[in-house]
Amino acid sequence: MSHLHLILQAAEFSSLKDAAVQVLTSTNPYSRYNKEGHITASGLMIKDEKVLLIFHPHIQQWLQPGGHIDEGETPMDAAIREVFEETGVVCDPYANDDEPLDIDIHQIPSNPQKGEGDHVHIDLLFLLRAVEERESSENIQKAWISCCDISNLRIQRALKKLNNETLSP
Repeated sequence: MSHLHLILQAAEFSSLKDAAVQVLTSTNPYSRYNKEGHITASGLMIKDEKVLLIFHPHIQQWLQPGGHIDEGETPMDAAIREVFEETGVVCDPYANDDEPLDIDIHQIPSNPQKGEGDHVHIDLLFLLRAVEERESSENIQKAWISCCDISNLRIQRALKKLNNETLSP
């Protein structure tokens, strides 16, 4: 099933459905230059019953690493790249499936430093496997947080989806 079809399903009951449809019907829904919003990608990594999170410098919350999809990248490739850039963790897909574990449609507040107004992110969350930890090129705080200490509702939802699957480190 295509990512766009999965997003439409996720948007069906979202309060941001109209904005999501506007993004999806734009000429390039992955482009960060769409004023309405765009599709982004993030990675969920679990190791020893802990989740890798970053403290997002603009949103001021602990979130999974992720970001914008560059021209020519697949969402999975973008998630892997963003995790590495933000945390220094080299990773690969957990399985041979490029279907996202979770899709979240959320409002992003304006960021005058980047010249961005309020817009929508349609984030595709992929389950990834850590291969190696290196130093990050970005100065972003990261931490492995115990699954039982996760307060972010979106990450809790994704962990609940995984609850019936066996994850080996």
